[in-house]
Amino acid sequence: MFVVSAAGLVLAQRSLDEERDAVRAYLKVVDTKIINYRKAGNKGKVSLLQTEKQATLARWYKLKNLMEKPAVVTPTPPPPVVVNPPAPVVNIPSPPPGLFGIGVPTALTGLYINTGKGNYSGTGGIKGEVILDDFTGLDNLLGLSPKAIKYKLGVGVVAGGGGGLKGIPVYAGGTIALPMMGGVEPYLVGGLNYVVYGNGKTSGKIGGDAGVGFKVDFGFGLGKTGLELGWGVVRSNNVTSKGVMFSVSQPILL
Repeated sequence: MFVVSAAGLVLAQRSLDEERDAVRAYLKVVDTKIINYRKAGNKGKVSLLQTEKQATLARWYKLKNLMEKPAVVTPTPPPPVVVNPPAPVVNIPSPPPGLFGIGVPTALTGLYINTGKGNYSGTGGIKGEVILDDFTGLDNLLGLSPKAIKYKLGVGVVAGGGGGLKGIPVYAGGTIALPMMGGVEPYLVGGLNYVVYGNGKTSGKIGGDAGVGFKVDFGFGLGKTGLELGWGVVRSNNVTSKGVMFSVSQPILL
């Protein structure tokens, strides 16, 4: 039996020390045979055994290197890193400014026409209007600043004056902003009105107004208030109210 030649079969069963002891025991047997054959003068056997001894040592060193070589441990790959996609950024639009969040510019105007007639010498009224930007490009044609021209559409009620005028007029007009003067914003104002229902339970005739105004901030947090002075006329059936007109217009963003 040759121990080292069978080492590959028992490598997984015996330790390195056990293999070394087996090789040493086998080499002692070989050395004993060499001594005996040398005494007997058998040079052929001596040479053969010495060759076998050298081959056994060579195989032993090779086996030793294999057994002492550390096992190659394949590292376990790390688990895959799951990168969650960033959460989508949702831009929530801010609600439009305004009293009701609609964002529509309007104006509430109180007016007084001094006719010199009636219980309080004139006609009073109130109207609500929607304010529209110039959509015709007229401000550019006139060389005015952008959005200098505004249009107004509205409805109101008027009462008083000589003849007891009563009516529900509709209004169509506008304003033209002028250059700043002394810290206030002057503007021209004008328009037409038509009483759709009034004295005699019928409609009236076309009236109108024209004047100049100034925007003033009174510090109430309501924006700039328009103070207007001009001439106005309202016709309800056969009753007419005309004269110097004073108005206070408060912009309101709905």
